[in-house]
Amino acid sequence: MSNKQTKFIWVPAILVVILLGMIFYSAWQRQETKVSTSKNKITVVASLDSYGEMAKAVLGKQGTVTSVINKPNMDPHEYEPTANVAKQYQKADVIVSNGGGFDNWSLNFAKQNKTAKTINLAHLYNYKDGTSGGNEHFWYKTDLTTRLTNQLAVKYSQLMPAKKTYFEKNAKNYQKKAERLVDLQNQVKTRLDGKKLLATEPVFDNTLLALGADMQDQQFARAVEEGDDPTPSDVREWQELIKQGQIAAVIDNPQATGKLAKQGVDYAKAHDVPIVQARETKPAQTSYIAWQIKQLNALNEALQE
Repeated sequence: MSNKQTKFIWVPAILVVILLGMIFYSAWQRQETKVSTSKNKITVVASLDSYGEMAKAVLGKQGTVTSVINKPNMDPHEYEPTANVAKQYQKADVIVSNGGGFDNWSLNFAKQNKTAKTINLAHLYNYKDGTSGGNEHFWYKTDLTTRLTNQLAVKYSQLMPAKKTYFEKNAKNYQKKAERLVDLQNQVKTRLDGKKLLATEPVFDNTLLALGADMQDQQFARAVEEGDDPTPSDVREWQELIKQGQIAAVIDNPQATGKLAKQGVDYAKAHDVPIVQARETKPAQTSYIAWQIKQLNALNEALQE
């Protein structure tokens, strides 16, 4: 075979390799963004409906949001995801998880989806699992409405750069709606000055501690949260603090099922101590902002008694 013939064969072969490389690279880019080229929409999955609400507010009309734990009677600690939930995570472009040991199933699904943009609230708050005194109820952080919506705008903009201004505007609009909540937090902070509180569970503590609450007998609350009975000394401390008139209010998670927690609430009621309910899951047909405002209003009223 002549040199001319050899060159004639290799030139198109090289072009084919280059073209194939371009095709594979384009396919990889499409897989990397995971955004539908036909609809150009973003698919979001959030482990909790409070996060899902914010995800939808920032996303607007540019996609869909699915919240996994979306009913008030669902126990996040005992939740077991279905095969359908696993499929939703696999198809997601953005995944929002609580982290901190609260929804490990969500984190595991997120790890399996190599191309999704992920938000882990535990990472946003520099929380380390197993930290002594740590609290993984991040939806009770007082700056959540700002911190999460800003992060969502960043993730969405990475997928749809042309819509960056749109996402940032939506985030600011949600933050504007949350100003009522921030104003109320400041009011409660003033009333909490010098007041001592008890809680059946530390669900509300991320808000209370940020507002300067002096939480007493915290071992009692942690035991209830972990499904254990508070020790006799914890129960005695609870009762003694109430009997001495040192407690301004008791924060009760109505979803707690422990017998000693219920007895503690009954003891507080018998001594005319106000009871303020703070749930672990968002009530049905209620927005996150409205839910938080309702609970803070109840606390504000209790502190005036």
